[in-house]
Amino acid sequence: MSPFAKLVILILLAEFSQYADAYMRGAPPEACTDMEPQHGPAPQTSPAPYTITPQQNAIEQGGTVKVTIQGKSPKGGFMGFLFMAVNPEDSPSKPLGRFINSPYPARSVDCLPGEQNALTHRDAKSKNNLELTWQAPPDYQGEIEFRCTFLRDFSTFWLRVPASTLVRVGNPVVARAAETSSGVSLVPMVTVFDYFVWRIWFWTSEAQSQP
Repeated sequence: MSPFAKLVILILLAEFSQYADAYMRGAPPEACTDMEPQHGPAPQTSPAPYTITPQQNAIEQGGTVKVTIQGKSPKGGFMGFLFMAVNPEDSPSKPLGRFINSPYPARSVDCLPGEQNALTHRDAKSKNNLELTWQAPPDYQGEIEFRCTFLRDFSTFWLRVPASTLVRVGNPVVARAAETSSGVSLVPMVTVFDYFVWRIWFWTSEAQSQP
């Protein structure tokens, strides 16, 4: 083998090693904008064999929600992922909130100007089920959509897979004091009660005043 051919092979191996190392350590911050893995061919167009399931569909501002990402089948694991929460009406989308108490093998990614607002993998081992905790911003009100890019292997991935449902972030719903759980107002009931008390008093007074 000629020295030139050896040099080309070394360069290719070095390039591949860089990609492989990045793949094993998770997505870089550069992937925050489009959630693409920065390597491999085009994303798959078939339905993703993975699901994203929030455990609640409404939380308070600054509240938390647990979200499960998993394969649809016992053998449908994923080796890599990039996960975030966005406003579905924003374009381009920007990750919101932050992730807390992330389990291994997840690690946080700082998508500027935020911190810990995306999650990716720490290794390239197969994963089938992860429960992640997301905390809403204290000043945000509106709907949130969880999205995840799943990598089955180095070159096979599904881009920006949406969650099964949106999550509403807002102020807690406070029941009105004048209403019962059935929606019937208490004010008319009090008014009717007062009316009968008044009528009884009036009849009694009128009877006592007669000779």
